[in-house]
Amino acid sequence: MLIEFKFSNFLSYDEITTFSMVAGKERTNSKTLASISKFRLKLLPLAAIYGANASGKSNLIKALDFLKTLVTTPRLKGKIPLQNFYFTEDKNPISKFEISILVNELIYEFKIACNEDEILYEELIERNSRSEKTLFLRDNDKVRINPNINSFEAIQCIADRSLDRPYSLLATLSSMKFKPFEEVFRWFSEELKVIYPDSFLVSYDLDVGGNGSWNSLLSEVLKNTDTGISALVSTPVSESALRLSPYERNELLSTVSCQGSQLIKEPGGGRVLAYYKDGDLAFRRLFAVHEISGKEYLIPLEQESTGTRKIIDLAPTINDLLLSKKNCVYVIDGINHGLHTEINYWLVRRFLENVSSNTRKQLVFTSHDTNLLRRAGLRRDEIWFVERRQDSSSQLVNVVEFEGLRNDSSLQKLYEEGRFGGSPKL
Repeated sequence: MLIEFKFSNFLSYDEITTFSMVAGKERTNSKTLASISKFRLKLLPLAAIYGANASGKSNLIKALDFLKTLVTTPRLKGKIPLQNFYFTEDKNPISKFEISILVNELIYEFKIACNEDEILYEELIERNSRSEKTLFLRDNDKVRINPNINSFEAIQCIADRSLDRPYSLLATLSSMKFKPFEEVFRWFSEELKVIYPDSFLVSYDLDVGGNGSWNSLLSEVLKNTDTGISALVSTPVSESALRLSPYERNELLSTVSCQGSQLIKEPGGGRVLAYYKDGDLAFRRLFAVHEISGKEYLIPLEQESTGTRKIIDLAPTINDLLLSKKNCVYVIDGINHGLHTEINYWLVRRFLENVSSNTRKQLVFTSHDTNLLRRAGLRRDEIWFVERRQDSSSQLVNVVEFEGLRNDSSLQKLYEEGRFGGSPKL
């Protein structure tokens, strides 16, 4: 689970910005909070981020995604793909990222600082209920591995040889069969999932056309949202018919090998499932099934609405959040993009109804759908606003930081009136 994320000097964010999933003192929906008793810690299952266009909502998501990429890419080529604060006058700007996560009921703190040429600082700390220990510390041209861990000398040797390379030491050490390194790396690579509205690929490790419970849920959603679709099916399609560019194919190969099946979003709106079969890429095109007067018709997805395709794209997310028992943190930029407000409301409510003190799942999203502020029953500490300052930098603020709010205040009304900032100035 995500506990806290801090960063500075990235895109529209200049100063240190803190995004926290630690629950405050509010008593609303207390049964939905994840309880980590040995740390006396309660974590929020959800965070909703609002703000005007160009305020910096998406840049917050991109900061977390950049950290994920930095950690999970063991062989970065060339310069680090860092995007500093837009308007800095510093000729050698340094960006800093810190994250606290819960993995197997232990807390790990990971810190990293870099410019576009090199990693300047990196540290991984493990905390239990009684103590904490630094597993490794990298500071410019020196690295110190905790001497009490298994295979200390071998790990130290690998670390020393990696210092002149412009990528995360954690990415390198994750292959050393030391459990904390492996588990923190796995959290970034598998549990943390970032979704953008314009992503070319969507992780889709699901059996389209199968009889699993996720397909029943998806069918329920498609029917209840008046799409007219009764089910999804897929048929084989050749790679030549897809006309993938060399870049797209390389990205596909890399992603499928690391994350499993992927859904390709074609320019015309079609959807193709890509997966490995007999050691090579294979493809299946998705079709929507419509039942009319007792007869089934297969309709290509490019002929369906944008909202219907968005629901289908979110099928793995719906499965993981509502049905699967695995831990996950979904971060969705623009959850309302292409979706009716009723569907947004349904997803948020169903998720909150399915979490408890033992749940280790989280949903973080940006949105313009203000109806959720009124109808979804969100806790106030689950609501954030992003506003653009006069110097064009972004500022992230939690609702609980605003003074004078009454318990019966309508957050939707106050937000739309500009009380919290984050709304467009027209």
